[in-house]
Amino acid sequence: MNIKLFFTVVLLSSFQLFFAQDTKTDTIKLTTKTTITTVTTIKDTIKIAPVVAAKLATNEEKEALKKEAKTLKDKIKSEKKAIREANKIEKEQKAFDKRQDKILSSEKSISKIKTKISDEERDLIKLKEKFEQKKSKGKLSSTEIEKENIKISKRQIKINKLEGDLDKAEEKLHKMRD
Repeated sequence: MNIKLFFTVVLLSSFQLFFAQDTKTDTIKLTTKTTITTVTTIKDTIKIAPVVAAKLATNEEKEALKKEAKTLKDKIKSEKKAIREANKIEKEQKAFDKRQDKILSSEKSISKIKTKISDEERDLIKLKEKFEQKKSKGKLSSTEIEKENIKISKRQIKINKLEGDLDKAEEKLHKMRD
């Protein structure tokens, strides 16, 4: 009985393998036949003609799209260039405004220095007049005369220093304007 069972199993498996191989070869033949028939039939060539026309239309569309893309790229480039130029002009304007502010501030400092110089000169003149009055009355001792001369000298040194500062500020202003 074991032998009968064994033979049956072998026979069934061989039939199964035999039919399985047949099925595979049929499908391969069928796919090959269908691809050959689609290329050679007249209906397929008629179907291919609209596809080619569609491809031509798509080529024209592609060219139109390329032209549109090119014009858009050119437009983008011109806009970027305009933006760069606007930024450059804005930077130049800011630099100009900054320079004008510096010029105004240096002019203000020059006017302040001139005011200080005129105040110091007025004070120096008053100091000299008081000194001359006291000296003419003869009420001053030699040490007091020396103290007054030192005060006058300090005022003159301060005026000279302010005049030097004024010259520097005017040079700076002149350089800024050039």
